[in-house]
Amino acid sequence: MIVALLKAVDAIERVASAIVAVFMFAIMVIVFSDVVMRYAFNRPFSWAYDLIALYLMAGVFFLILSEAYARNAHVSVDILQQRFSPTMIRVTEIVTCLVGIVVFSLIGWLGLLRTIEAFNAGDVMAGAIPWPMWPSIGLVPFGAGLLTLRLVLHGLAHVASLVTGRSLIDLPASHATSTETYE
Repeated sequence: MIVALLKAVDAIERVASAIVAVFMFAIMVIVFSDVVMRYAFNRPFSWAYDLIALYLMAGVFFLILSEAYARNAHVSVDILQQRFSPTMIRVTEIVTCLVGIVVFSLIGWLGLLRTIEAFNAGDVMAGAIPWPMWPSIGLVPFGAGLLTLRLVLHGLAHVASLVTGRSLIDLPASHATSTETYE
C-alpha cells in the first residue's frame, strides 16, 4: 500500500514539476520581453514584476518542494550519516521525517487558513493590476501539504524497511549500497 501511495505522489509531483517548468519558461519570456520593451521602446510591462514575484516564483518554490525531497535534490548535512550502518541511517531518516512532518504540516495548515482568509476578504495586491492574493498564498499549503504527505510515506516506508528487513525505499544517494527503488 505504501508503494502504491508513493507512486501516486510521484504522479502528482510530475504534474507539479511540469507546471514549474512552464513557470520558469514564463519567467524567462516575461523578463526578456520586459527588458526589450523597456530599452527598445521605453514601455516596460507594468505587471511583469507583480506576476513574477507574486505567482510564478511562489509556484516554482512551493510546487517543487516535495519532488526535491523525494529525489534528494535538497541540501543535506550528512557528515555523521556517512559513518552509520544502513539501519542507523534509516533511524535518522525516520527522525528527519518526523521533524519535517511537524514543521511542514504546521506551515500547510497555517497557509491554508491564510488562503481561506485572503479568499474571503477578497485580498488583492496593490499595483497596476489588482492581482488576487489567495492563489499565490494557496501555493503554500499545496506545496507544504504534498511534502508532508511525502514525508509521512517516506517515514512509514523506512519503518517498514526496518521491521521487515526488505528495503521499500532507497537510502539517500550518498549512502545507498545498491540501486534499489520501490516497486
